[in-house]
Amino acid sequence: MTDITTYRHFINGEYVDPIDGEWFDSDDPYKGEVWARVARGTKADVDAAVAAAKAAMFDGPWTKTHASQRGKMMRKLGDLVVENAERLAQIEVRDNGKLYSEMLGQLRYHPEWWWYYAGLADKVEGSVVPIDKPDHLALTTHEPVGVVGAITAWNFPLYLNLCKVGPALAAGNTVVLKPPPDTPWSATHLGKLIVENTDIPAGVLNIVASSDHGLGEMLSADPRVDLVTFTGSTVTGRRVMQTASATVKKV
Repeated sequence: MTDITTYRHFINGEYVDPIDGEWFDSDDPYKGEVWARVARGTKADVDAAVAAAKAAMFDGPWTKTHASQRGKMMRKLGDLVVENAERLAQIEVRDNGKLYSEMLGQLRYHPEWWWYYAGLADKVEGSVVPIDKPDHLALTTHEPVGVVGAITAWNFPLYLNLCKVGPALAAGNTVVLKPPPDTPWSATHLGKLIVENTDIPAGVLNIVASSDHGLGEMLSADPRVDLVTFTGSTVTGRRVMQTASATVKKV
């Protein structure tokens, strides 16, 4: 039996135990043994994570962080992936069972995505719209949607987390990330890199894991969540759309 490592939720810039005190096991797919004990999120944890994201979105320093600052923060994230590529690849292999050579190659390319979104952050521009009314000026502007609920699949955890978190942060949103039950830990390590090495404010990215898919439905149904981004099965996707429709949120 391998040593069991414990992983907690990442909420409001801190690692926290599950509020209801529930945990679940994560298996090493190569050895077929439990290698990690992971916080099992419930409605109380979702409430805390969404509240933190909403406060960061509307009350905290993130509201005053301009686009070029967001870009610099995200570029730093790309740099951190470069520095931690080997460790992140090892985590993904242990959690997911992928080949180390595949993951190391993927992780060495990952920074390109962070840097792309970093460069995109200050390119979200409005326009002057031609109108037929004299002495009037019509402007369009783009604003952040708000709190984004991100639900990812097990087969490419780090890549899918990046594809959802990257553009959301670049546009000025805050995020509650729900990683897949089978492979939750690489997402949690992303939170560790953020809190220890960047100036991204607390509450901007929150990560809550669970051993089932009920957490995703809670995010979809929560009226404080303004948009849900999902990758997974068609069956679960239908459920996400159904629960999100009650509050007419973007999916």
